[in-house]
Amino acid sequence: MPAQSAEQLWHAYNESTDTNGASYQTRWFGQQTLPSEVTALADAILAGTKTATTTPLDSYTRNKLPFTQVGDYNVLLNGDMKPGRDSENGGVLLIPFYRISAEHAYHEGDGDRTIGDWRKRKTAEFTPTLEEHGKNLSSDTPMVSEVFEVVYRAD
Repeated sequence: MPAQSAEQLWHAYNESTDTNGASYQTRWFGQQTLPSEVTALADAILAGTKTATTTPLDSYTRNKLPFTQVGDYNVLLNGDMKPGRDSENGGVLLIPFYRISAEHAYHEGDGDRTIGDWRKRKTAEFTPTLEEHGKNLSSDTPMVSEVFEVVYRAD
C-alpha cells in the first residue's frame, strides 16, 4: 500500500536503507497547474524512460532557489501532489543550452529522444518564460542539467 504522505514514504525508504541522516524535498516535474502533465512525467520517471531533466539557470536565480546537488533525495509527487517514489540525483551540471548532449536529450525521454527534437521542444518551452523576464534563449544560455534515478517505490 502506498505511503499516505511524503514523510511516511521517506520513513519507509529510510527503514530499507542507510541514508546516513540525509533529508529530502518534495518535487514534481511539469507545471503544477497541469496535473495530467505532472502525472505523465512522474509515470515516465517510474518507468525509467525519463532519467534526466534540464532547467534554465534563470529559473533558479529568479526564484532564489538552491541548485539541486548530487546525492539530494526527492520524494516525487504526481499530478494530485501525492507522493509515490523517492529519487536520488546522480549528477548536476551547469552547461550552455547548445552543449546539452544527445545522450542527455535521450535520457530526458521526450519526443523521439533525439537532440534535434529536444532542442526544438526546449526552445518552445523555455523561450516564453525567459522572455517574460527580459532574457532571450541563445546557444550560450546557461542550463542546469540533472540526471536522477528512482531508489524507492511505494508499490
